[in-house]
Amino acid sequence: MRMVLVTGGTSGIGKGIVDYFLNLGTYELIVLSRQARADETNLHYVVGDVTNSDDIEQTYNFINEKYGKLDGIVNCAGIIHAGGIEKITLSEWQETLDVNLTAPFTIIRQMLPLLKKGQNPAIVNISSISSIQSGDSVAYCASKAGLDLTTQCLAKELGKYNIRVNSVNPGMTRSNLWVANGSQTEQEYESMLEKITSEYPLQRICENPMQDIAPTVELLLSEKSLWTTGSLYVVDGGRLAWK
Repeated sequence: MRMVLVTGGTSGIGKGIVDYFLNLGTYELIVLSRQARADETNLHYVVGDVTNSDDIEQTYNFINEKYGKLDGIVNCAGIIHAGGIEKITLSEWQETLDVNLTAPFTIIRQMLPLLKKGQNPAIVNISSISSIQSGDSVAYCASKAGLDLTTQCLAKELGKYNIRVNSVNPGMTRSNLWVANGSQTEQEYESMLEKITSEYPLQRICENPMQDIAPTVELLLSEKSLWTTGSLYVVDGGRLAWK
């Protein structure tokens, strides 16, 4: 069993990844999230905030005491605030960077001693095609672009420990991010999804992260990708190819 830490595993892409790994039956998951789902086999929750250093340390202590090692990390917790420089507030800008960029960096740094003891350890950061093509949220785009370069910097730095670091960059994926933080109403969100669908060559957005995104994440965590590091894997239904 490979021991993997997943952040933000209770909704959206994170939930799809957790469900996919549980179905495989070859991973034991530790999930750091603000809330826990019902207990399942091979699934352990640490309820906490990815931006809280005490919660990250608690997660480290739990993994260290129970396993003494870590084989992988999937940094999936994320947030979005809509708007450009004239709309977004400084607090929204900072929160976006804290969750999407600083938290993955802090978690990797904290867990590094455990990764060094892991078997073919690997890190997968969930980024976005918004890191490559500008979107409607300046903070989100900036945070994901920063995450991509952090991925490549860490791949270069941690290669000497045989730790691989890659990013998965999804296209539009149905989640509760936009509505949960008040950026859009349910109606506005559905209207946006309907409009953007026509911009995808496959004529659909990602409705099912377990089907469309999680297999790529698992590929990068697995021993099928032992010579892959510092890569950005675009999984976007052809969106970037279209524009």
